[in-house]
Amino acid sequence: MYQTKVIHPLVGPRSTLPAETTASLWTLFIAVGDRWALGDEPETYKLRFMTFIENRIEVDPLYDGYYRDGAALLDEFVANMGSEAAFELVFGNKPKVLPIGIPSSRLELLQRFVGNEFIALRLALGGFRVFGAINYCGYFGGANIEGEETPYRERGGL
Repeated sequence: MYQTKVIHPLVGPRSTLPAETTASLWTLFIAVGDRWALGDEPETYKLRFMTFIENRIEVDPLYDGYYRDGAALLDEFVANMGSEAAFELVFGNKPKVLPIGIPSSRLELLQRFVGNEFIALRLALGGFRVFGAINYCGYFGGANIEGEETPYRERGGL
């Protein structure tokens, strides 16, 4: 039988995250743009964001736990230290070398499997343009129009 999308065999009937969990994750996604001053409108990405989360869980059921625990930990940080300090802890307090293997703490789990992926998603959805780029992996920035900047790297003197 043909499947139009990959679903992990251990994923049962479509389970959705609680609204409070997705609301917390959404605030983290918005904070990516605030931290790096992306200047784009995150509300335009909401459907893609929700689809991204659903797809992650369907491909790897561990993400259900990553998202639930990450949102709970983020809520805990916000309640104890305020949102600005909480986001600084998630985005700013990272090792210089990307850790591999099993996370050593709940914070590391939140950073690696939620925060870092939200950063990559936000950039892929259009945030990269703030840095002057026209294209990004999976995103094509325009057509070949006379007088317009080419949306890809030109061949040069070849």
